[in-house]
Amino acid sequence: MTQTPGPPGSRGHGFADDSRRYRLDGRLATGGMGEVWRATDTVLDRPVAVKLLKAEYADHSSFRVRFETEAQHAASLHHPNIATVYDFGESTMTDGSGSHRPFLVMELVEGQPLSALLRPDVPMEPLAVRELLAQAADGLGAAHDADIVHRDVKPANLLVTPDRLVKITDFGIARAAEGVGLTGTGEVMGTPQYLSPEQAQGLTATPASDVYSLGVVAFECLAGRRPFTGETAAATALAHLREPVPDLPASVPADLAAVVRRALAKDPAERFPDGRALAHALRNPATEATRVVAAPPPEPPTQVIAPVPPPTSSTPVPPPSEERRRSWVWPVVGVIAVVAIAVLVVLLLTRGDGDDTPVDEQPTTTPTETTTTPTTPSEPASTPVEDTTVRIDEQDFVGRPFADVQRELADLDLRVSRRTVDNPGDEIEGDVMSVDPTGALQKGDTVTVGVWGPVPETETPTPTPTPSDTPTPTPSDTPTPTPTDDTSPSS
Repeated sequence: MTQTPGPPGSRGHGFADDSRRYRLDGRLATGGMGEVWRATDTVLDRPVAVKLLKAEYADHSSFRVRFETEAQHAASLHHPNIATVYDFGESTMTDGSGSHRPFLVMELVEGQPLSALLRPDVPMEPLAVRELLAQAADGLGAAHDADIVHRDVKPANLLVTPDRLVKITDFGIARAAEGVGLTGTGEVMGTPQYLSPEQAQGLTATPASDVYSLGVVAFECLAGRRPFTGETAAATALAHLREPVPDLPASVPADLAAVVRRALAKDPAERFPDGRALAHALRNPATEATRVVAAPPPEPPTQVIAPVPPPTSSTPVPPPSEERRRSWVWPVVGVIAVVAIAVLVVLLLTRGDGDDTPVDEQPTTTPTETTTTPTTPSEPASTPVEDTTVRIDEQDFVGRPFADVQRELADLDLRVSRRTVDNPGDEIEGDVMSVDPTGALQKGDTVTVGVWGPVPETETPTPTPTPSDTPTPTPSDTPTPTPTDDTSPSS
């Protein structure tokens, strides 16, 4: 991993705090509002992770609230599947602004986010998914027991160690003020691709909301794509609200698919109530809770309800006759046969008259369904998902010329915004210093590239010796020309 110097504006360019306790050793990841660094607690001599609010947001009250919220909530939770928070504080920025930059010190998890393990169109092993997400559900269950709702469950916030231990991170918007938004509009909190329907509507998030988000993660792991996507964040949120859940691949065990389907129910009341219930269902597929899930497919039938009524009115006649025929004694079978034939004749005559009507009606219903299906099909929807996901690793670009990086990002259909960073003097002008955000992005997203500015001209004082030489000859010559100058003006 590339060891990057401390962030500009932090005291000493290598410590997160004024007391110089937490030494920043190298950046691990960047996001929309913060940076995560590998650091060393010099007092306890142990490795830690330090999350820093970006310098540009240091005076932004809503982002500061998020940092404080994360510290308070995460520090109150103690569970093997939740990253432990050790400390929280602020450091004075050295840019002369007098601003204070919040930082969060937490357990350093040796591993990588689940998002780094996901590959487009490459499903994970169902057994591995069941194991990893059951752990994540355990961690959420502990938070739910403490009346804390995470509200931003996604692969990037689930760290996986080499031993397959899952740690939940980033409780930054858990129970935070409603004004602190994550989307461009600031109206909805959370990540659109993993947002529950009620969150998309701006309603209060509950433990069942976290269950839904983890259900989306489960679907993505098992299918190699997300269940819902859209051209914009708003379109994606609407898809969570309106579109039916697509089918998982046939390779996914039926019991696991049933658990995921229930977790993705539009109505929170139909989902698992909290993380613990979901974890139990993942580990015990034969439980009653899972069996109930097999019934949810009432959603597809709902669309077919319209055509069902017409046949129902004529169909009831044969079933009763069949039931009676089975219950009656053999001697009466002959009579029943005659009656059945008569009934069939009547039915045929009746259908002959009504056939024209249903035929006219069914085409009307069928096209309606056909038109609806192409509008929101699961297959077309999945195609864009496969093509629009781009994964960015900052280490692939840091230290390279901006022109090369800009070209590569443009080839990935990403928009590039250049930000000039003050050069400390030992960096090459025009080289890339940072890329933000990183991880899984959508084509068309904007990536801000930090580029080292010109090297400061520290050699300006070098000419100082020259003036010292200049005055030396000047005094010797000055006495002689002085009278000449006096004379010239007088004449």
